[in-house]
Amino acid sequence: MYIDRRTDTEWAADIVGAFPRSWQDRLLSSWAKEHDDDSRTGNLELLERVRTLADSARGGISPNASDTEICNQADNTARDFIRRLERVAVICDGRSPATVERLQSFYCRQLLRERGLLDLWQVKGKKRREGAIRRIQCAKWWRRAYRKLHARTVESCAISIGLVGKTADAYASDDTVQRRLAQNRRNAALLESVTAVNDQGQAYTLAALAATSTANKPIRRMELLTRVAGFELIAKERGDIAYMVTMTCPSRFHKKSTRADGRVFNNPKYDGSTPNEAQRYLSRQWSRCRAALLRAGLRWYGVRVAEPQHDATPHWHCLVFMPATTDKGQDAAQEMTRLVRRYFLLNESPDERGAEQHRCDFKAIDWSKGSAVGYVAKYVSKNIDGHGVGEDLLGLDAVTSAQRVEAWASTWRIRQFQQIGGAPVSVWRELRRLHPENVKDDAPAALREAMHAINAEKVEPGMQATAWKRYQAAQGGVNTPRTCLRIRLLREQTGECGRYGEAMPPRPVGIVAEGLECLKTRLHAAQPGAMPAAQRTVFSVESERAEWLIGHRDIEVAVAAAREFFERSGAAASTWIYVNNCTPAPSAEGEPPTRWVHRPKLRRFLKREADAGATSRQRPCNQKMKPEVFSHHQGDRHARSMEHCHAKEAA
Repeated sequence: MYIDRRTDTEWAADIVGAFPRSWQDRLLSSWAKEHDDDSRTGNLELLERVRTLADSARGGISPNASDTEICNQADNTARDFIRRLERVAVICDGRSPATVERLQSFYCRQLLRERGLLDLWQVKGKKRREGAIRRIQCAKWWRRAYRKLHARTVESCAISIGLVGKTADAYASDDTVQRRLAQNRRNAALLESVTAVNDQGQAYTLAALAATSTANKPIRRMELLTRVAGFELIAKERGDIAYMVTMTCPSRFHKKSTRADGRVFNNPKYDGSTPNEAQRYLSRQWSRCRAALLRAGLRWYGVRVAEPQHDATPHWHCLVFMPATTDKGQDAAQEMTRLVRRYFLLNESPDERGAEQHRCDFKAIDWSKGSAVGYVAKYVSKNIDGHGVGEDLLGLDAVTSAQRVEAWASTWRIRQFQQIGGAPVSVWRELRRLHPENVKDDAPAALREAMHAINAEKVEPGMQATAWKRYQAAQGGVNTPRTCLRIRLLREQTGECGRYGEAMPPRPVGIVAEGLECLKTRLHAAQPGAMPAAQRTVFSVESERAEWLIGHRDIEVAVAAAREFFERSGAAASTWIYVNNCTPAPSAEGEPPTRWVHRPKLRRFLKREADAGATSRQRPCNQKMKPEVFSHHQGDRHARSMEHCHAKEAA
């Protein structure tokens, strides 16, 4: 019989060797404190902590593995699956491809189940069996899967052993934060090392292009605050009320609890839930509450911010605007408060200590005391870049706190910001890519109004919020259903397949707008009092997008290669699309005829800030582009609902 002659100290040192090095000292000090009180209890606690970390070893990855080790393991796993599936194909030689694919799929599931990775098998929705088999053999796919698995499991273990909290590492463990910062540095170096050249001969690094988009944190913050300020202008104009609503998870999702004197202790009701499970709980209750509000005749709009508490448990802050009364004549504030409490407080353990005070919180915004943007600006800033905040509630520097929050959101795949109600921001961004000369007097009134708002925002200072308000009005108002929006995205069916053999989704290439116009017929000219005939116009405009080619790091080499490519492919020719402008017969009895108008892109780009940094080596290419064929978004199934919404608004 084997007798373990190690002392408890030596045994504990060997046990914690499986943990990341930065954890070991804290674990040993915590074990020593518990071991002094009760040696049996201390040893059992340490064994339980080791079991919680064992899940991170799935796929053969050590809990303290570096990113290089994760990449090497991904390459080995991909090669192993390729070798095994080739062997299956040889064994099934002579059988139909469908049979071989089915047997390979069965074999893949068995191997993943043995390794504890069956949850990675993706065959659902548009993801077919063939695509799942190709993913299993791709080293890049395994790299992403292993990084995600390793980060989540190690962070979950850090939460369970008490390394995340107010008295330890706030919001996320230091290992997770450093891992995310290293990933950001790798991404930044990659973007700086790659040059993109367009068909105009302009060359930029990918980092310079990313700095002009919402990937730039200040731009992202300002755009979000612009939308909030625009909603506030709409609310004041309509006479709506505003509330700041906070929703928090029940006690079982919290690893740490805080006493009245500020001391932090382990929550005995904690059931081991992870932050993404808490986020799913909030999302599920939110969808039920939103449906109940819609049934009650209350439509709200605003913005939702998800941020972590000190122990990494998410909670939500919602700035919502709503009419003073519902469609059924009830008090909107009382109805909203009742339903939010029903789904976020009364649904689960409403009698536990502190639930009444902390689970749901409502603050009515008084317009006479300040702006609604001021209530949410702090939450937006400290969850993006910490601009203008100073210190957060835990006393951390706001910039450092924002880095920890960003690492938390990236690890658990939590969407930090979401618009509530209103027209989509994707159409707003696409409108900014249209050339004003391409939207003329024959365009629908809604599109002309939206373009006027966009252009006013570009040239007049302080017009950003007003532009968003005008855009919402052009779309029919903040409470217009998505099926009744007047302006939508024009999408292109590329017909291309992705890396795993699956069809690529349609990509946005412009804007499509619908409207009704009057026709001056002979009858109307002879009888001035007669009702003029109506015609539905579907007006599509392409965005001013350039064709880009990813090239060499050296600008001269990249520009020369791009010029040769565009000369060979003819990629700079103006787009040619056949459009029938004739008035067709009505498609159904009682429906007005439809006229289709399409405006191709002018290939004249407005001067932007990025153009100011163009060097003399960024010479335009004068070659032609190959023609492209775009699929029109017909919108016939939305015609009746749109006309109903427009007639209701006019009435």
